[in-house]
Amino acid sequence: MTDQQNTDQGLLTDFLRGECDDSTAREVRRRLESDAEFRQAHDDLANALAALELAPEIEPPADLVERTLWRVSSAGRTNELLAREQARPRGIAPTFSFRELVGLAAAVFLLAVILVPSLQQARNVRIAGLCGSNVGQIGRALQSFATDNDGQLPSACRTRTRWLPGQGELAVSNSAGLFRLVRDGYESPMVFQCPGVRRGTFVVSAGMVDFPAGDYVGYSYQHSLGPNAPNISAPELADKAHQMVILADSSPVFADGRFQSDRLGAAAGDNHRGRGQNVLYLDMHVQWVTRADVGVDGDNIFLVEGVWDYRGTERPASRTDTFLLPAYSGNCDSR
Repeated sequence: MTDQQNTDQGLLTDFLRGECDDSTAREVRRRLESDAEFRQAHDDLANALAALELAPEIEPPADLVERTLWRVSSAGRTNELLAREQARPRGIAPTFSFRELVGLAAAVFLLAVILVPSLQQARNVRIAGLCGSNVGQIGRALQSFATDNDGQLPSACRTRTRWLPGQGELAVSNSAGLFRLVRDGYESPMVFQCPGVRRGTFVVSAGMVDFPAGDYVGYSYQHSLGPNAPNISAPELADKAHQMVILADSSPVFADGRFQSDRLGAAAGDNHRGRGQNVLYLDMHVQWVTRADVGVDGDNIFLVEGVWDYRGTERPASRTDTFLLPAYSGNCDSR
């Protein structure tokens, strides 16, 4: 490994652990956008750190020892068969019995049954870890934005509150609040795409006020229309910051600019195929959860407290009621 690679590895380690100062973090984000090798090193390191963090959550199968011994035994029997075949003089017909061939085929099949789910599980862990890294980076960008704006988190619109189209009225896409982090240089666009559903990149141009499409933002953000964007310095939130969720993987209840009433009871969105989601709390710590009721005092983070039907104008019931609006509300007016 070269001296530059060692330096980059140390820099990325500090960045992923949130130990960089603002200017260094911005330089890292700039390099992530322009340097493919640096970006690959970032993803590899994030994956390794995520695996270390998530490994304790994965329970090994109860019969792991027995299965491992069985696989070793099967491998031994296979080697014996191969040795017998190699030792046989040429011209003599193979002596594998039909029973032996069936047994070998069964062993291969069972190995596939054991290994394929394990590989898929490892891939799921990897993607969840990379997603958690993204959410952590968004959290650091939100923290920096709030520091520069008297504790106020970015809002999408101060004058309009409709977040789903309806009754002949355009909506304001709540994702415009997150886009302010891109527009003002706090974070790069790639961080807002969950690795589980990442679909491409786009070029930020002058005058843009929101992500160009839902493909480019995979995270739902706390209702930030009108005067509702949270302030991390608000006294009433001081003792609730560790419980107050402000961002998570895409909401399961709202998609493609519409309310999906059949998913009111969903525990997680589709980014990770319903297995769970990474959530960001107001104190900026990230947690992987498999339920939706992980807000303040068991609040469902995707719904307004006590509301089961939505028209696109609902607001949080209180300052501590998490209500994560759709990651993107379609081609809406974000003024």
